[in-house]
Amino acid sequence: MLILDKNCRGKGIGKKILLEIFKLAKKDKMKNLQILTDESCSYGIYEKLGCKKIYETIVENKEYGKLGNILTERAFIYEKIL
Repeated sequence: MLILDKNCRGKGIGKKILLEIFKLAKKDKMKNLQILTDESCSYGIYEKLGCKKIYETIVENKEYGKLGNILTERAFIYEKIL
């Protein structure tokens, strides 16, 4: 799970972390990575870094009220071929 403090966002830190993860995975001879995310984050970064969206679905918010007034949200699986 990758979560950046809101004060650290937009500074390229998430990109650096993801690129390092891709590098380490490739070094460990992994062929691909799959990333589960949802629309509550900046998921567009994955496509910018060469990942492909391979699955999209709608999930129900089981903690209505705790997470705001959202009843459902989109969830995605991205794949990075290494």
